[in-house]
Amino acid sequence: MLESQILTTIIVIIVIITFWIVLSSLFRRKLKRMVGHQRLSNSLSVIFTIVVLLYLLNIWGIIQAIAELFLAFSTISAVLLFAVKDVWISNMLTGISLIGDKKIKVGAEVEIEGKRGTVVELPLTITKLRTSDGRLIIVPNQKFRDAVIVVKPEREQR
Repeated sequence: MLESQILTTIIVIIVIITFWIVLSSLFRRKLKRMVGHQRLSNSLSVIFTIVVLLYLLNIWGIIQAIAELFLAFSTISAVLLFAVKDVWISNMLTGISLIGDKKIKVGAEVEIEGKRGTVVELPLTITKLRTSDGRLIIVPNQKFRDAVIVVKPEREQR
Protein backbone atom coordinates (compact mmCIF):
# COMPACT_ATOMS: atom_id res chain seq x y z
CA MET A 1 0.00 0.00 0.00
CA LEU A 2 2.72 2.45 1.01
CA GLU A 3 4.81 1.64 -2.07
CA SER A 4 1.87 2.31 -4.38
CA GLN A 5 1.19 5.66 -2.67
CA ILE A 6 4.83 6.68 -3.04
CA LEU A 7 4.90 5.57 -6.68
CA THR A 8 1.64 7.37 -7.44
CA THR A 9 2.93 10.53 -5.75
CA ILE A 10 6.18 10.47 -7.75
CA ILE A 11 4.30 9.92 -11.02
CA VAL A 12 1.85 12.73 -10.22
CA ILE A 13 4.69 15.13 -9.39
CA ILE A 14 6.57 14.27 -12.62
CA VAL A 15 3.41 14.68 -14.73
CA ILE A 16 2.56 17.96 -13.02
CA ILE A 17 6.03 19.44 -13.48
CA THR A 18 6.05 18.41 -17.16
CA PHE A 19 2.54 19.75 -17.66
CA TRP A 20 3.46 23.05 -15.98
CA ILE A 21 6.62 23.53 -18.06
CA VAL A 22 4.76 22.87 -21.32
CA LEU A 23 1.85 25.16 -20.41
CA SER A 24 4.04 27.99 -19.19
CA SER A 25 6.17 27.94 -22.35
CA LEU A 26 3.07 27.85 -24.60
CA PHE A 27 1.25 30.69 -22.88
CA ARG A 28 4.18 32.89 -21.83
CA ARG A 29 4.06 34.95 -25.03
CA LYS A 30 0.29 35.33 -24.88
CA LEU A 31 0.40 36.32 -21.22
CA LYS A 32 2.99 39.03 -21.92
CA ARG A 33 0.55 40.74 -24.29
CA MET A 34 -2.27 40.73 -21.75
CA VAL A 35 -2.71 43.54 -19.26
CA GLY A 36 -2.10 42.31 -15.73
CA HIS A 37 -0.46 39.12 -16.98
CA GLN A 38 1.66 38.79 -13.85
CA ARG A 39 -1.40 38.83 -11.60
CA LEU A 40 -3.14 36.27 -13.83
CA SER A 41 -0.06 34.07 -13.90
CA ASN A 42 0.26 34.24 -10.10
CA SER A 43 -3.42 33.42 -9.65
CA LEU A 44 -3.18 30.43 -11.97
CA SER A 45 -0.09 29.21 -10.13
CA VAL A 46 -1.84 29.41 -6.78
CA ILE A 47 -4.95 27.62 -8.05
CA PHE A 48 -2.85 24.93 -9.72
CA THR A 49 -0.77 24.41 -6.56
CA ILE A 50 -3.88 24.08 -4.39
CA VAL A 51 -5.41 21.51 -6.75
CA VAL A 52 -2.18 19.49 -6.80
CA LEU A 53 -1.83 19.59 -3.02
CA LEU A 54 -5.43 18.48 -2.55
CA TYR A 55 -4.89 15.61 -4.98
CA LEU A 56 -1.70 14.49 -3.19
CA LEU A 57 -3.41 14.76 0.20
CA ASN A 58 -6.21 12.60 -1.18
CA ILE A 59 -3.72 9.97 -2.37
CA TRP A 60 -2.19 9.79 1.11
CA GLY A 61 -5.61 9.72 2.80
CA ILE A 62 -4.95 12.96 4.67
CA ILE A 63 -7.86 14.80 3.07
CA GLN A 64 -10.30 12.76 5.18
CA ALA A 65 -8.61 13.90 8.40
CA ILE A 66 -8.64 17.51 7.21
CA ALA A 67 -12.34 17.24 6.36
CA GLU A 68 -13.07 15.85 9.83
CA LEU A 69 -11.10 18.69 11.48
CA PHE A 70 -12.95 21.23 9.34
CA LEU A 71 -16.27 19.69 10.38
CA ALA A 72 -15.27 19.81 14.06
CA PHE A 73 -14.18 23.46 13.85
CA SER A 74 -17.36 24.34 11.96
CA THR A 75 -19.49 22.72 14.65
CA ILE A 76 -17.61 24.51 17.44
CA SER A 77 -17.92 27.82 15.56
CA ALA A 78 -21.66 27.33 15.08
CA VAL A 79 -22.13 26.61 18.80
CA LEU A 80 -20.09 29.68 19.80
CA LEU A 81 -21.92 31.87 17.30
CA PHE A 82 -25.25 30.67 18.64
CA ALA A 83 -24.07 31.43 22.20
CA VAL A 84 -23.09 35.03 21.44
CA LYS A 85 -25.73 35.83 18.83
CA ASP A 86 -28.02 37.75 21.17
CA VAL A 87 -25.28 40.04 22.43
CA TRP A 88 -22.64 40.39 19.77
CA ILE A 89 -24.68 40.08 16.58
CA SER A 90 -27.39 42.39 17.89
CA ASN A 91 -24.80 45.02 18.84
CA MET A 92 -23.01 44.63 15.50
CA LEU A 93 -26.19 44.96 13.42
CA THR A 94 -27.22 48.01 15.41
CA GLY A 95 -23.70 49.44 14.90
CA ILE A 96 -24.02 48.99 11.15
CA SER A 97 -27.41 50.70 11.33
CA LEU A 98 -25.94 53.61 13.33
CA ILE A 99 -23.08 54.09 10.89
CA GLY A 100 -25.45 53.97 7.92
CA ASP A 101 -28.06 56.23 9.54
CA LYS A 102 -25.56 59.09 10.13
CA LYS A 103 -27.78 60.72 12.79
CA ILE A 104 -25.31 59.66 15.44
CA LYS A 105 -21.72 60.20 14.37
CA VAL A 106 -18.35 61.00 15.90
CA GLY A 107 -18.52 64.46 17.47
CA ALA A 108 -22.29 64.36 18.08
CA GLU A 109 -23.51 65.18 21.57
CA VAL A 110 -25.99 62.56 22.77
CA GLU A 111 -27.92 61.67 25.88
CA ILE A 112 -28.91 58.06 26.48
CA GLU A 113 -30.53 56.74 29.66
CA GLY A 114 -29.54 59.86 31.57
CA LYS A 115 -25.90 59.77 30.46
CA ARG A 116 -24.69 62.66 28.34
CA GLY A 117 -21.51 62.86 26.30
CA THR A 118 -19.84 63.43 22.97
CA VAL A 119 -19.39 60.44 20.66
CA VAL A 120 -15.64 59.86 20.36
CA GLU A 121 -15.67 56.45 18.68
CA LEU A 122 -18.33 54.42 16.88
CA PRO A 123 -17.13 50.87 16.20
CA LEU A 124 -19.56 48.10 15.24
CA THR A 125 -20.42 46.73 18.69
CA ILE A 126 -20.05 49.66 21.13
CA THR A 127 -20.19 53.44 21.18
CA LYS A 128 -17.73 55.45 23.27
CA LEU A 129 -18.91 58.73 24.77
CA ARG A 130 -16.75 61.32 26.55
CA THR A 131 -18.53 63.28 29.29
CA SER A 132 -17.92 66.96 29.99
CA ASP A 133 -15.77 66.01 32.99
CA GLY A 134 -13.60 63.71 30.83
CA ARG A 135 -15.02 60.31 31.80
CA LEU A 136 -15.38 57.66 29.14
CA ILE A 137 -18.76 55.93 28.85
CA ILE A 138 -18.95 52.73 26.82
CA VAL A 139 -22.46 51.94 25.61
CA PRO A 140 -23.37 48.69 23.82
CA ASN A 141 -24.88 49.63 20.48
CA GLN A 142 -28.00 47.59 21.27
CA LYS A 143 -28.89 50.30 23.83
CA PHE A 144 -29.22 52.77 20.95
CA ARG A 145 -31.90 50.53 19.47
CA ASP A 146 -33.76 49.93 22.75
CA ALA A 147 -33.53 53.35 24.47
CA VAL A 148 -34.67 56.89 23.83
CA ILE A 149 -31.72 58.94 22.59
CA VAL A 150 -31.49 62.71 22.56
CA VAL A 151 -29.12 64.01 19.89
CA LYS A 152 -28.14 67.64 20.27
CA PRO A 153 -28.41 69.41 16.89
CA GLU A 154 -25.05 70.35 15.33
CA ARG A 155 -25.73 74.08 15.53
CA GLU A 156 -26.20 73.84 19.33
CA GLN A 157 -23.01 71.86 19.93
CA ARG A 158 -20.01 73.61 21.41
